[in-house]
Amino acid sequence: MSEQSRRSMPAPGGAPAAWTFFRQWLRNPRAMAALSPSGRQLTRMMIDQLPAGARRIVELGAGTGVFTRALLARGIAQKDLLVVELNAELHALLHREFPEASIVHGDARDLVEIASRVGFAQQGGADAAISGLGFLAMPREIQKGILEAIFAVLGPGRPLIQFTYGPASPIPGDLARELGLVVQRAGIAPLNLPPAFVFVYTR
Repeated sequence: MSEQSRRSMPAPGGAPAAWTFFRQWLRNPRAMAALSPSGRQLTRMMIDQLPAGARRIVELGAGTGVFTRALLARGIAQKDLLVVELNAELHALLHREFPEASIVHGDARDLVEIASRVGFAQQGGADAAISGLGFLAMPREIQKGILEAIFAVLGPGRPLIQFTYGPASPIPGDLARELGLVVQRAGIAPLNLPPAFVFVYTR
């Protein structure tokens, strides 16, 4: 849920996207998990974790749409994107900017119902999930609910791609084991502000 590379890009409606993001952070810093949108290096690293041939993508906590734009630049069609954003103002921004994508104002724990409602639960599941959610700020039961929903929507063996601001996995080891997740640290984006680590989870 972050991207610094587009700081100067105006959001729909005239307000700079980064200012919209920062204003939401001021209102609820625990929910936002980051001060500013993610940087170019982190964005590239996240997108590079997509499986070969990935087409149908779920994005959670899209913020101002930095990863969303990168997915489109990678060749993912808007109609093949399901974007879930809990913050109402950021959801409205995303809905204006990506009118052909499924942009849903909702909770990631409800992903199975959301995917079914928008017709995204067919054809063998999604090819990947990209997340900017702040797992470290969540109670364990909320973490578990979100992860169960994500892996119910993903196709077999398909990845959840997640970033965090520390070298340790933001998903506790005991929870990963309980859910049967394989965890891989894909790398670090040292030029991001703050530096970020990318993790890939599969089941």
